[in-house]
Formats: sequence, C-alpha cells, structure tokens
Amino acid sequence: MNKISYYPQFKGYGIADKELKKVKGLPLLSIGDDENAVTVGVLMGREPEHYCLQEDYVEALRRSGANVVLMDYENHLLQLAMCDALLLPGGSFETPKWYYADAKTGVSDHYPCQRAQAYAECLKYAKKVGMPILGICAGMQIIAAEAGMKLYPSFDYIETPLKHKSTEAFAHRVQVVSDTPFAELMENLFWLKVNSRHVELLAPARVQHELLGLAPNEALPLQIYGLANDGVIEALGDMDKGILGVQWHPENLAVAGDALQQKIFDWLVSKASAFKNSK
Repeated sequence: MNKISYYPQFKGYGIADKELKKVKGLPLLSIGDDENAVTVGVLMGREPEHYCLQEDYVEALRRSGANVVLMDYENHLLQLAMCDALLLPGGSFETPKWYYADAKTGVSDHYPCQRAQAYAECLKYAKKVGMPILGICAGMQIIAAEAGMKLYPSFDYIETPLKHKSTEAFAHRVQVVSDTPFAELMENLFWLKVNSRHVELLAPARVQHELLGLAPNEALPLQIYGLANDGVIEALGDMDKGILGVQWHPENLAVAGDALQQKIFDWLVSKASAFKNSK
C-alpha cells in the first residue's frame, strides 16, 4: 500500500507516523511506476510526527529516470532489498562517537539514534551485495566514517575563511582532483561552484593519514575526488565500485538547472541499471 504524500510545510514527500502505523505488511512508499526503470532507495529524514524527504532529492532522481522508494527506519533493509541503488541524504542527527578524530571510546556496535543505525545498516547491505551508493552531505560523512575515516564535529578544529554553513546558492568552490572518475564525470573541470550547509566535516587528508597510521603516500580507505580551497574534503569514494559521496547538495543545484550536477544522479542511475541487469 502506497500512502506517500506531499507536505508543503516540509517541502517534501513522506508519510505521517500515524499513517505508517496503519500500513499492514511492508510499507512500499514509492514514487514512479515505470516497470523498466531502476529503483533508488532513499532514507527519509524526520519532521514532527512525520517521515519526510525534501522534494529536490526526488525530482533529481526522477529527472535521471529512476523510480524512488522512500525508506523508514524500521523496514529499511526489506525496502532496500527491492531497490537497485541507495541514496543516503543529508540531515542533522547524532552519529557514533567512534566516527570522530578525538573519540575517547573504541569502535562498538552502538548507534545513538535510529536514523544513524538505519544509514549504517543500509550502507553495509548495499556494499555487501554490490549495490551502487550515493551519499550527500551527512550521507557522505557516514560513508567515509564507516570506511574508517574520521570526522571533526565542527569547524573549530581548523582555520578556514570559507562559510561552509551557508544559505547562499553558491557558497564556495570545490577543486576537482584530476585523473579520477569524478573528474571525468564532471567533464574535467578544475573547479565546481557548490552550495554548502554542513557543520561537521571530514578531517583533512594529512590528519586522516596520521590517525589511521598510514604513510603520506599510502592510499586512504576511499579516494579523494574534491577539495575546498581550505583543504576540507568535499568529494570522495570508489566510483569503480559504485560508491560516491559529495559534501554539498547537488540535488538543489540540479533541480535549479545545473546539468553538470544532474550528472551525479545520472551516474547513480546508470550504475543502478548495471546492478539491476547483473542480478
């Protein structure tokens, strides 16, 4: 049963908690019914008494030709098993202490909230079965942290002239690392103009090497694809294996007409098609 609704007050699609409780069996909260299209699963965020996903995520995926399944935090793995790709969206929520560079506790299996646990479980499932993954903002940070890289909880840890938490349509530029799959996707442009709404961030590459006990020339768990001019890691992944994370919000830029940012969603849908055909 599909009870998905559009909520103008949240500028997004979702379902009220009271409606979700009425659904018998597995909730299939889907947008799009093209039998030949791939399906991308996206974990929703939380609004008061609602699950909800901002409309630009849905619109960007639909423009790339995908059906979209909106996932909650109790049925997410069963919902994801019906999909061909995973998108971990941005959002503000508590994440595990071991994600951080100055964590005093070791790694455990304790996640501080349902949303963080759902993100991690979906990520692990997708990696296990080879499903392509796109992480945006917080989603990118969780991809990196679950791979062993470390976060800073705020910009107090570095000196930066940039406003990484900004309401501007274009907050700063990102340098694209050359000779990478992401550079090819971005048509080998040297700089991208991006928006920026994050407070937490990945520790700089030098710190990552130190914390992980790696020599400066050793590879990090994920390849860096983009950097802000203050050294903040803005894009990373393993695109050959279908993993990409970006720190900015390409869904907003794509829906506003940026064809280059739309290519990030085109990439995910293309990888999803290959995954679907390989089943």
